[in-house]
Amino acid sequence: MLCLNKEIMRYKIGDRVKFLTEKGGGIVRKVIGPNLVSVETEDGFEVPTLTRDLIIVEANSATERLFVDKLDDTPKKQNVTEEGPAEVIIDNSSLMSSLIVYPSDRIPENFNLSIAFVPQQQNMPMVGDLDIYLINFSTYDVLFSYHSQNEKIIELMSSGKIDAFSKYFIASINREQLDAYLNGHVQVLLLHKESKALHAPVSSDMQIRGSKFYKETSYKHDKFILQKALMYQFFEFKNIPIINQLSTAEDTEVFQAKASRKKNDAILKHKISDNVAVVDMHIWELVDDHSRLTNTEMFNIQMGYFRKCLESAIENKFESVVFIHGVGTGKLKEEIIDILKEKDFIKYRPASMAEFGVGATKVEIFGGD
Repeated sequence: MLCLNKEIMRYKIGDRVKFLTEKGGGIVRKVIGPNLVSVETEDGFEVPTLTRDLIIVEANSATERLFVDKLDDTPKKQNVTEEGPAEVIIDNSSLMSSLIVYPSDRIPENFNLSIAFVPQQQNMPMVGDLDIYLINFSTYDVLFSYHSQNEKIIELMSSGKIDAFSKYFIASINREQLDAYLNGHVQVLLLHKESKALHAPVSSDMQIRGSKFYKETSYKHDKFILQKALMYQFFEFKNIPIINQLSTAEDTEVFQAKASRKKNDAILKHKISDNVAVVDMHIWELVDDHSRLTNTEMFNIQMGYFRKCLESAIENKFESVVFIHGVGTGKLKEEIIDILKEKDFIKYRPASMAEFGVGATKVEIFGGD
């Protein structure tokens, strides 16, 4: 009999399995993690395999007994037991794989740590299970821990070391499990084999709305992992503070000041083409739950975000930004116009009604500090 209910299946050392995605099968020799096991095939090789790609075989039929007998003839690893649940063995090398990165793309200014939510159904990304990876896009090795947080407890979900320009498998989850990973916190330490500087340990909370996972436009094809994914960047390594550096005192002061000044990149996630962005300032686009906010609190959040995006557009040399503020009482638009009037290198006018309706203002930037 073939056991098909994989959702409740727990693999242990000694389980006989067949592959779903290719011919053949083998015996589970190691449990690497909750979603990953090492399977010894008929030719004696061990292959790390996701549990979703396996089914357990029980020798109840003649055909299946032949299959099992053939596997039993393969050399056995010593000290293998089939009794009781297996102890989980953390094998980082099996969870990690290299990114496809050409030398021309290895630009230090772009080095970062990101998390990727990869739909298993690439042609229908808004449904089905998700594979979660941490992406180390840098020449550093990275030590990390990833925690889930709720009102009662902070739970360690995964930890390990990610090699340079590699991705690290965290988990395969269904959509109901998503909240546990979105309420997340990551801690990171960069490892230097040889360097003139040491970076400080850093940490960051996940700041991504669950509603994004149900919008098809949230999933973009990533040229480094070669799949559609919803990506979220935790850190740009150029902004991580330096705590020790081999240099003159004067150079150290300048270098640390530069490293600790975080560039305002708020406008970049609204970019639609070269030096052009569209910022939707409706309150439901800025916060997950605004039901308990007063009108004053919502207004202050919107104005704060407007100032941040405007400053970022100037700093990043954007030429045009459309701010969608809606109609409402008109107070938000009036306050925005008052700020724009103060900058002589900016021109503004109502945005295209055909494209944005009546509640949008187009800002053109001709310079700035």
